[in-house]
Amino acid sequence: MGYLWSAEVAGYAIRYAEKAANPDGSERIVLITQRRLGAVNDLWKPPGAEVPPYDFSLIELRVKANGEGEGKASLNGKVSPDTTLNMIALENYDALPTVFSRVRKQKSD
Repeated sequence: MGYLWSAEVAGYAIRYAEKAANPDGSERIVLITQRRLGAVNDLWKPPGAEVPPYDFSLIELRVKANGEGEGKASLNGKVSPDTTLNMIALENYDALPTVFSRVRKQKSD
């Protein structure tokens, strides 16, 4: 599906992507990486957090109608099905710390 690049040497292959549009114009975007973020050096691991039991990372981005948003990840949260949207998502999203700030939607040509 694509790649996520960070300050690490290697990128992360995106193996799953899903987008759900909300009636208010906002969007929820879910990405699942091939391997866990920070699997090699724990660069992504929040201080004091336990390493998640997953071999992948789930990233959930929430973008407002104005194109600005934030993202959180399974680095310190559980993955569970969201039956209302028929997709996998982060459990208790609002209680998790923000991992990706200043998320912006770009207009496609």
